[in-house]
Amino acid sequence: MSGFTVYPAIELRAGAALKYESTGMGTRASRADAVAYAKELEAQGASTIHVFNLDGPFLIGETEHSGSVLAGAQRNLESVMLMAKQVKVPLQFGGGVRDLDSIKRLFQMGVRRVALGDAAMRDPAMVKAAVAINADAIVVSVNARDGIAVGQDWVRDNPKLRVEELAVQLKAAGVLHVIHQDASAEAAGQGPSLIHAARMGAAGLDVIIAGGVTSLAHVRQCAATAGVGGVLIGKTLAQGKFTLKQALETAAAGFKERK
Repeated sequence: MSGFTVYPAIELRAGAALKYESTGMGTRASRADAVAYAKELEAQGASTIHVFNLDGPFLIGETEHSGSVLAGAQRNLESVMLMAKQVKVPLQFGGGVRDLDSIKRLFQMGVRRVALGDAAMRDPAMVKAAVAINADAIVVSVNARDGIAVGQDWVRDNPKLRVEELAVQLKAAGVLHVIHQDASAEAAGQGPSLIHAARMGAAGLDVIIAGGVTSLAHVRQCAATAGVGGVLIGKTLAQGKFTLKQALETAAAGFKERK
């Protein structure tokens, strides 16, 4: 592994980017221009921007979802098209991608890499077909709890499949990149689950940490961990807890600490 990447994330709702502010009752979301926010992140030094669709699946030729949800997803896609045209850095898109047609459509729109979530865990054949198109352009999201993969269908007779075992399965299928998120670590609020992520990295995958990263100290810990190739930071940046520039500087310092 030659470096470490900080992926700032933009959450899209009905075509707008969500930003957050603290209130007495927690946080409150407000909407901002998605393209403007992407340009802001680019100016701060982003090398890749992760874009997440919050409005449910967009399905080509299907009418599974209500008009309002589907309309929101379509507006998100319109924003992604504008970002792809107006922002120079690559876009990584996730959320609601369930089939090869959707993946191909995103590539045509200018998205550089597509993240496959729950659908990937339920449909190994689709993942294999996607990486056959372009393995470097596909990232698989692995959700876990205490190191156990959840929602997976790769080894049906193993309900306690550990993420490092799943990593071997994914690598054999041709997957190069994964996003790892451990629900138990995020709930504890004590930072991301790095031990399990590192074990996945040892299997030969580029592992991107998501969830549980709420401070610059967490960013540094991720960057200092061998086997971890990047960190995805969304809501924390949108809340203004620290800037992308600070995250990049911290990650560079952490990466130098690797043994």
